[in-house]
Amino acid sequence: MPVQPDFAKAPGRTISIVVPTFRRESYLPPLFSAVAAQIAQVDAPVELVLVDNSPEASAKPAAADAPAFVRYIHEPRTGVAQARNRGVAEARGAYVIFLDDDEQPAPGWLNAFAAAAARGHKAVFGAVEPIFEQTPPEALLSSLDRVFSRRLPVASGQDICHLRAYLGSGNSMFARDVLALVDPPFDISFDSGGEDVWLFRQLVDQHTVPMIWCPEALVREIVPPRRMTIQFLRRRRFNDGQLRCRVEWGARGLLGLLRVQFWMAVGAAQFNFYGIAALVTWPFSAPLSTRLQLTAVGGAGKVFWWLWWLQKLAR
Repeated sequence: MPVQPDFAKAPGRTISIVVPTFRRESYLPPLFSAVAAQIAQVDAPVELVLVDNSPEASAKPAAADAPAFVRYIHEPRTGVAQARNRGVAEARGAYVIFLDDDEQPAPGWLNAFAAAAARGHKAVFGAVEPIFEQTPPEALLSSLDRVFSRRLPVASGQDICHLRAYLGSGNSMFARDVLALVDPPFDISFDSGGEDVWLFRQLVDQHTVPMIWCPEALVREIVPPRRMTIQFLRRRRFNDGQLRCRVEWGARGLLGLLRVQFWMAVGAAQFNFYGIAALVTWPFSAPLSTRLQLTAVGGAGKVFWWLWWLQKLAR
């Protein structure tokens, strides 16, 4: 079993794995075991910073039985941006890996990230494959796979800045000096989601940070039955559509306004075209019709992105 990491050794190669968690205690022991099995393969000190984001500190008992490399932090201010910012503040490593509590690292995952860091890469994204806890409905399978996977049509080691809008912070690694370019790294105005997309936008557009694809750093994301429904997928795609315009609105100024108007127009076209296509194809192919329906819902999210803004003002 790995021992307490000595961060005085090899300070330039140290790694902190930041895991925000919110009431998913059953996922933590297998995650700790998967990481423990890989630490011995990496020639650098590694710690796992577990950020418990539940107000009642529900993960504390699981952390008490965790290996020595796990450090427990309680962040009672709920919200994913709050949790990730706290994890970055607490992390001691020169590199920070963001891992979600429902992601299980595959063999070779940590070594792949460490190798990318050794090659000088400072913003790296790994692959994601879903693990469904039960067999999904056939009509939803392809749509669920798209939501819960990360497979990119580029070779390992290539820059994927042009795909930043489709990335997430789960299973990614950043050098600490890159995260320091934005203070705090994750904007808490995006605390319900999208905080990572906004960070990536700033790193690429304002600081020209290359983002590197590393499919060898693979995790498998656990998908519970409550997420295998058409209702969940509709909410997810609507929120994703809203996020596209929210990010453009965050840029402010005339250019930001023009970009929002552009994406609202795109959304209106998607809603009409794909909505009609979903109705036409339903008698012939339920999976195809579902995919088209969800694209239409995403378009509606772009058109009605401002509902998020009104809800925020009403709080």
